[in-house]
Amino acid sequence: MRSFVLTQIEPGRAEPLGLAERVARGDAEAFEVLVALYQPRVTRLAHRLLGWSGEVEDVVQDVFLAVLKHRRGYRRNATLWTWLTAITLNTCRSHSRRRGLLRKLTSVFVSPRVATAADAEPIQDELAREVRSAVAALPSRDREAIVLFYLEHRTVSEMSHVLNASANAIDVRLHRARAKLRQSLQHLMEG
Repeated sequence: MRSFVLTQIEPGRAEPLGLAERVARGDAEAFEVLVALYQPRVTRLAHRLLGWSGEVEDVVQDVFLAVLKHRRGYRRNATLWTWLTAITLNTCRSHSRRRGLLRKLTSVFVSPRVATAADAEPIQDELAREVRSAVAALPSRDREAIVLFYLEHRTVSEMSHVLNASANAIDVRLHRARAKLRQSLQHLMEG
């Protein structure tokens, strides 16, 4: 059993040296280390991108299956976390499209069901719930920008790489997303 040497990739975060190369070669132990290191971060990102839905576990599994499937596609010009972020974004986008299609089909073939108190998720903080709801209601491109910048603390440069857009385009996207959030949360700012 080989040990891993950790190297700093971001302040406060370490990545095992050679982990990506070992995963690319099909090393099962390296893949287990990758999952152990990054599953909490992938889960948090997917949770935020999907609008805090309950389907996150399935998406996270799909992310790591995609890592296995495309493990030879990792390029060293980005950190392993940047690559995982891109895979998570794409998986969440696919999941959201499938969920939207399923919702449309269900509305055609199934009669509406009355929600019960048991269906309601417990709400701890009304303000946080409203903010989460406003973020979840944003179009996916805007939600991705807000989540990556404010909740994942990614730089515009990192976002540019992950979202495959220029830094200027990311700045514009953030500006528009903030304006939409400001408008939808206006009632909170007035009170």
